[in-house]
Amino acid sequence: MAALQKEEIEAKLQNRLKALSHTTKSTMLQDDSTKAWLKEQLSLISVPKIMLDTCVEILEYMGDLKVVWLHLQECTGCSESLLRTETPSFEVLLFDIFKIVYHDLVMVSSGHGAVAALEHANSHEKYVLLVEGSIPMGFAKDYITLGDRNGYDEISHLIHNAEAVFAIGTCSSFGGIQSAYPNPTNGHALSEIFEREIINVPGCPPSDKNIVATLLYYYLFAESPSLDSLKRPLWAYSKSVHDLCERKSSFMAGDFVESFDDSNMKEGYCLYKVGCKGPYTYNNCPKVKFNAKTSWPVQGGHGCIGCSEPNFWDNFGNIEKPLSNKSFFTLNEKFMPKIIPLILKKLESPIKNTQEYIDFANTLKSTKSLFINLNTDESSMLTYENKEYKSLLTCSISLNPKLTLQSYESKNKQGKRLYANYQNTMKSRFESLMKLSDTERVSKNINDIFSLFGLILDDGELLESELNMINAWLESSLNALSEKFQAAHILQLAKDFKFPHVSELGFKFKKDDEGYTLDYTKALSIAMAYRIGGLDMYGLAYSMACDLANAFVEIIDATHDTIVLQGKIFQLPFIQQIFTKNLKDKMIIVLTC
Repeated sequence: MAALQKEEIEAKLQNRLKALSHTTKSTMLQDDSTKAWLKEQLSLISVPKIMLDTCVEILEYMGDLKVVWLHLQECTGCSESLLRTETPSFEVLLFDIFKIVYHDLVMVSSGHGAVAALEHANSHEKYVLLVEGSIPMGFAKDYITLGDRNGYDEISHLIHNAEAVFAIGTCSSFGGIQSAYPNPTNGHALSEIFEREIINVPGCPPSDKNIVATLLYYYLFAESPSLDSLKRPLWAYSKSVHDLCERKSSFMAGDFVESFDDSNMKEGYCLYKVGCKGPYTYNNCPKVKFNAKTSWPVQGGHGCIGCSEPNFWDNFGNIEKPLSNKSFFTLNEKFMPKIIPLILKKLESPIKNTQEYIDFANTLKSTKSLFINLNTDESSMLTYENKEYKSLLTCSISLNPKLTLQSYESKNKQGKRLYANYQNTMKSRFESLMKLSDTERVSKNINDIFSLFGLILDDGELLESELNMINAWLESSLNALSEKFQAAHILQLAKDFKFPHVSELGFKFKKDDEGYTLDYTKALSIAMAYRIGGLDMYGLAYSMACDLANAFVEIIDATHDTIVLQGKIFQLPFIQQIFTKNLKDKMIIVLTC
């Protein structure tokens, strides 16, 4: 929705109003309190407030929208969340905004009367089907029964006549806790069983705002909202909890709560160190909150547990520890992205210069190709079209970790605080790095960014022989670092990380007349914060590799039809998938030797 221009939104709303004009309005929504509430809902779904009157007129027909709400394997938390909506009250929602024709928690009828109401809706009315809870299958089908049908049969009975289907909560969206290892009830998400489009509104529970506003969007535009790859409404699930969190400034300063009885809890320190999964969870909880907007988990003093993500109970099982290979619980691969095939080409030797790439590019059926070369000894990016090439990459990386750290002393208050926290937390490494010389060396090789980050972020005291070796490396590129400080070592750590979750760092390429230069300043600050907060080197290495790959993806020209990748980083399957996932319309070739 955010991608639409005002004119497009207005046109859609006017067409919707015209389509409804031959029907009878079912309610009046002209009082000030209702309009104020609707204005808030419209802001959530990115409808400009100047269109409030048009939306109110459309929604005055919405009382005819019938809702069938089914309960399967769940705890009723999603319904409880909806019941706690504050403005308007649940009764107004129920009687004026839409009509719930079946919901066994709140309906008056029971037994045969409830079943009759459900059958009447299925036979005579258009309705939106909202499902709360996972579906037990196979041997467990009869673990849930409604009347004379099990849960699967009841959904099958209703889903084909529903004009839209919403999976409310994580259980129906992704299986939820019931489907966690070893999944004793053989629980499944709706989308695993039924092929039609299902709008997922996950959370354990989701906010009442996310439920109601998604229903409002559907009625206003007579279509689903824009969805992410997990079929969640982008308006609610496009940003991470971490990015919206009121404690993020503390994270950026490296200020972390050490334990739940830490006096700094009330000072607003970040909860990442005690297990908050906000950086890996996409939801608007900090914005909409819960229980009549009273609070949300982080405000209440506990970290996010990732409940709106697939497999959260398995993949984030150690809920009060930061991600690390030591805290690994188990990995449930359901709902993980499917592997997208790409082309692997084996060469006798790597491409070493521009002419060799031109010779290779001329063998391709390509109009315009892009070559990203991150070989160990050099980095480059070339574009080739109509037998002409252009170099696009200029690199300038300051490699002295001592000088890089000392630069934080002249930064803003947040940067100085981060520097002090690094000094206290990484004491042995800090003291070792301060023994290095003040020799400045600037590298033109992007691979050296891995060495710089590794020198700063890995812990432990450096031996005198290692300090001498690093000083020699700073003096001249002819002197090599030992293997444990080289890019290949960092990439091996990335490969060995057990979690498929990226801690976003923020590598960016800045464009100038000469080409693109990597901006790594913000990424280093964020990486330092994660390290202070307890993310291990495996997780940082994984995030560095993924974040750098994403930075390349962002600058790839839409006119390129073929992308050729060379270097150790591109041998990693999860890096290859970043390119194939984001560049689906292009041919991706990875060169191997």
